[in-house]
Amino acid sequence: MQDIWCHIYSLLPMRDAARAACVSHAFKRSWRCYPNLAFNMITLGIDIESCGEDGIARNFTNKVDHILKNRPCIATKTLEIVFRYYNAKVCNIDSWFQAAVTPGIEELTIELSSKSGRYYNFPWSLLANESGNSIRYLNLARCAFSPTDELCFKSLSRLELSDVAITGDQLGSILHNSFALQRMQLKFCNKIICLKIPFHLQQLRYLDVFDGGSSLRVIEVEAPNLSNFQFMGHRKVHLSFGVGLQFKKFDLYFPGAISYVCADFLSSLRYVEDLSLGSRCEMIDTPVLHSKFLHLKHLNVDLQAMTFSPTYDYCSLISLFDASPFLETLVMNGVAAKDVARVNRGRCITFEADARTPP
Repeated sequence: MQDIWCHIYSLLPMRDAARAACVSHAFKRSWRCYPNLAFNMITLGIDIESCGEDGIARNFTNKVDHILKNRPCIATKTLEIVFRYYNAKVCNIDSWFQAAVTPGIEELTIELSSKSGRYYNFPWSLLANESGNSIRYLNLARCAFSPTDELCFKSLSRLELSDVAITGDQLGSILHNSFALQRMQLKFCNKIICLKIPFHLQQLRYLDVFDGGSSLRVIEVEAPNLSNFQFMGHRKVHLSFGVGLQFKKFDLYFPGAISYVCADFLSSLRYVEDLSLGSRCEMIDTPVLHSKFLHLKHLNVDLQAMTFSPTYDYCSLISLFDASPFLETLVMNGVAAKDVARVNRGRCITFEADARTPP
């Protein structure tokens, strides 16, 4: 019977589970076995206006310490620590990990930020054992780490790194044994110069890269079954895709992205069905596209008109449009409605123009 109660209890959000524990001793016993820990301002009931910024870190720390102290050493399924007022002198994060990161943990989310701008040095040694083998979802933000070759994420299916101090080689040590990886998102990981996605990641389907700096130069993808790719950055990067790669959805946003696709048509785009291209500056005339998007159904062209040269010939986009004979939807942002109509040339296609753009 107790096992049934524990299972039902595990389905509750953490704050509801904590409230239920106040009702009876039976619920309290179940609370001590609660496997899903989410520590953030909301679940811990911390109000910034009532305690002020100076007391937030101490209040947060005291509550987490109290919860983990009264919790027996049982398996944790999910651990989430999201705190925007992180203070290394007050927060006992290392001890929290020691208590909560146990073999069998499946999801780990750590998002920290502080006024000092210092990154929390994530203790990868805790995952260099059975705990790492069970991780399915890993989400880290504003952390620094030096992963070792001992790491093995054989169950990892989703990886999200945001503003993490990590190099391309260090990321490679994470991906080395991550054979089950299906989704990966990298945001503002500005130490990566060359991003390499190896061939053994045969389960990888989704890759999103957001480059907030100017360090990333090259993206090399060998994962054979990647079907959804997105890159957003402030500068052009060199893209290299393995032979036989066939994208279904492809998003590219950087200065000159449209010219890049038209001039250097990638064989990986022959089967693309959903294509989005964004740019804040282009050549005066978009190069003529000689290949065809025979499977393309949805095309989104986003031009940041405020930065575009007034001499740019929007009609040069006709080549891109004519290369898509089976197009069903055309969305053109940053382009005047009259220019969209000229490019559309009377074809029976649903199209939109940015409402902020003058006619």
